[in-house]
Amino acid sequence: SVSINKIPKYFVNWVTRVFVIRKGSVMSYKNSHHEWTFQTVILVDDEDLLKTNKSYYIANGLLDWVNPNYTSVHKEIELSITDNTIIKESDHIVSTHNFFEGFVSLEHAEKLPNGAIFDLLYMLVTVNPIIVKGNSKRREIVVTNEFMGRTTATLWGDFAVHDGAFVEKLKDDQPVPGLCDVRVSKYRGNFGISTIPVSSVLINPVFPKALDLYTWYTI
Repeated sequence: SVSINKIPKYFVNWVTRVFVIRKGSVMSYKNSHHEWTFQTVILVDDEDLLKTNKSYYIANGLLDWVNPNYTSVHKEIELSITDNTIIKESDHIVSTHNFFEGFVSLEHAEKLPNGAIFDLLYMLVTVNPIIVKGNSKRREIVVTNEFMGRTTATLWGDFAVHDGAFVEKLKDDQPVPGLCDVRVSKYRGNFGISTIPVSSVLINPVFPKALDLYTWYTI
């Protein structure tokens, strides 16, 4: 077998050995000529270069303009890995202080305009059952923190299926989840939170804000 990055382009006679780390929901798609289903699967192999909690140098990546019509990409920046890109692990410790400070409170998030994107740290109160209507899947979770009462956050699509089920298993352990790149969803004046395709879910991130929030909730 060959590694993923050694598979020849436009070549069909190859074998690769991989590990499945995430499997998306089966989706339907159709146009004027055809109708079919597809499923996104994320794979890694033995030569997977990017590992959690590691630092890297990345050279010759393609920095491209972001199309605002694409909801599945970051709103400000898009970095593409090409055949000319070089990735090398580094011993340098990257400071994540500014990243962690970017998490806002529920009180602050409630004052943001509808559609604003933000990062949120919270305590999990309740995980509701998943709701499926056709191809639409959603799951509501109830969250709180020391500055505000309970608020509903809606996980959509794969977030409802995978991440929602994961936090539901952990709810008795009183986890401190974080939501990155989620959107303010105000309906009839009521404040709500929704995931978008580029959102991510962190579980028990290790930084002072998370530890302080856990201490407040469990005392």
